[in-house]
Amino acid sequence: MKCPGCEHMNDGGNFCENCGTRLVPGGSESGSSQARPAGLEGAAAHAPIPAAPQPNAHVENVKNVSKMYFSYFMEVLKKPVAATQNTNREQLVNGLISIGIFALIIPLIIYLGLKEAGVDGEFMSMVIKPAFSYAIFILLIASYSFVAVKLGKVPAGYTDVIARFGSMLIPFLALFLLAFLMSLLGMGLYPVFLGIGFMGSTFIVPPLVISSFKRDYPSGLDTLYGTLLTYLAIFITMGAMAAFLLSTLLDLIESKLTSFFLF
Repeated sequence: MKCPGCEHMNDGGNFCENCGTRLVPGGSESGSSQARPAGLEGAAAHAPIPAAPQPNAHVENVKNVSKMYFSYFMEVLKKPVAATQNTNREQLVNGLISIGIFALIIPLIIYLGLKEAGVDGEFMSMVIKPAFSYAIFILLIASYSFVAVKLGKVPAGYTDVIARFGSMLIPFLALFLLAFLMSLLGMGLYPVFLGIGFMGSTFIVPPLVISSFKRDYPSGLDTLYGTLLTYLAIFITMGAMAAFLLSTLLDLIESKLTSFFLF
């Protein structure tokens, strides 16, 4: 092996016998490259590099929306009226998320309670369909509030009212979430929180939404009368829904009795 310092030829070892310089095994490296099959370096250079796994775009969007909604939820929960005073259509997605969660909790609690009691039922018929109906009921209340706002000659759009209504729901949504947690823990007070949340969403949120839009527009229908008209529409809707539910229940009982006597 040739010394890189004095060019003395050494028989072996790690250091030069003449000057003591550390020997670099260059020959073995060149030998290994000569022994390498032709074209191997080119093949290695052009070999495809495995791509790193890309995150799912839909999953990432859901994560981002969830993070933004949680921050928005906590901000509104601290000061509901002040935080939603200037809420508009830019927060429509957050408002709709609040309405969706709000509509889902009651049938979900009932479903889990019945399942724990040994009563089986389809998730679609016992949770999804009632939640959809309840979401329509909440949107109807928001729509009545929008009519009152327009009668007050306020230049607000429907999406502005829906976004603000959904934001005002957050404190009562928090009560629903607390009731849901209490039901999972087997605490018997959860119906109280459900009742407060339902009454608040039905009779407290509409006047708050109407007054938040009317504060800068004194002309048009007064907030008090707009609220009374909204309450009247709500009671009519609740009466129609109660009559429909009662009729459905009576038809179900009648069909059961008929099948029982025929058997």
